[in-house]
Amino acid sequence: MKKLSAASYLLLFIFICNSMLSCKNEERSKQLFDSSIPEKNDKTTTGNTLKEESSSKNLLSKEELSKPEIITGIYRDADSLYHLRYILEKGKTYSFNTRDVNKQTVTFRDKTQSVTQESLDPMSLTVIDVNNGVYTLQVNMKGKKVITKADGKEVIFDTNGKKPEDPNQAKMWNIYRAISNISFTLDMDMYGNASNIKGMDVIYEKAKNTLKSELQGKELDDFINAFKQGLNPEVFKAQFEGSIMRFPSKGLKIGEKWNNHPSLKDQGYNQLVKVGENTTEIRLHGNLPPKSESKVIEGITYKLSVNGSQSGKVIIDNKSGWISNANFTMSVTESKSATKGNETEKVVQKSVNQTYIN
Repeated sequence: MKKLSAASYLLLFIFICNSMLSCKNEERSKQLFDSSIPEKNDKTTTGNTLKEESSSKNLLSKEELSKPEIITGIYRDADSLYHLRYILEKGKTYSFNTRDVNKQTVTFRDKTQSVTQESLDPMSLTVIDVNNGVYTLQVNMKGKKVITKADGKEVIFDTNGKKPEDPNQAKMWNIYRAISNISFTLDMDMYGNASNIKGMDVIYEKAKNTLKSELQGKELDDFINAFKQGLNPEVFKAQFEGSIMRFPSKGLKIGEKWNNHPSLKDQGYNQLVKVGENTTEIRLHGNLPPKSESKVIEGITYKLSVNGSQSGKVIIDNKSGWISNANFTMSVTESKSATKGNETEKVVQKSVNQTYIN
């Protein structure tokens, strides 16, 4: 989600989503064999491996063949292509906890300063109803904790802890604390498409009531309107659908790469690495588009360059299709310089952001 409340994180901007799976994907799942990308020294190709696995299925005993087929989130079709759908249980709660660790390092005149910020956003979704392949999920937001470390000092922002002394942080603390035990609902079909998000008005009203003692009139209205810009049904839908995993409707072979966003075609891809007995592994690779600028103002030449990369791994539970755990890393280096004659001043800022789910 994320961020799901806090899902505004980059998570995955190459988490490539796709549209609804085609009708043929409705067929009941086949028994999953442990498949993975062969090592380079393995003479057997992926295609041959899949054929051999298909043949091995014919060697199953009569007792095994007579067992009822099991509906699973990850399944293989008759063409040996893998598909993903969500098979969730009514009454069960699925976690979607996020932890972000961002470290920024600035180097100027051979001196380096670093700031590290860790953000924890616990969240869960409970299936309260299932109707015609559509799940009604109750989203439970459980607060926020941010730990900032710089210059040997540590500052903790925790909605379940002490109220910050800084007025601006105290204001945000009041808001997050007000919504820390709030829930709302959404509908999701078995392919990960979200709709019908209800209950956010309660969050806005509670935040407004909490701040009435600090803000009044237009100032209060402006603050709540700004708050709504960051948390509303449209934003949450986009973040939710961008944070869960979806396969292309045609299905995938082991080792296949995909990216269904034309604008991101040359920037990264997802890759189906392995389908095991209980879990499926997907890896993410990408590069941020490099940026370079140069201009002269009053005899001073200013230059800017930015480059970065991202990578990650997602483990999916084969039975439900839900993310068991995931981690992503994004590194960005920004360099700025100003030159006049033979003198140059340069600042380099490096940011490394690591995101963990569940």
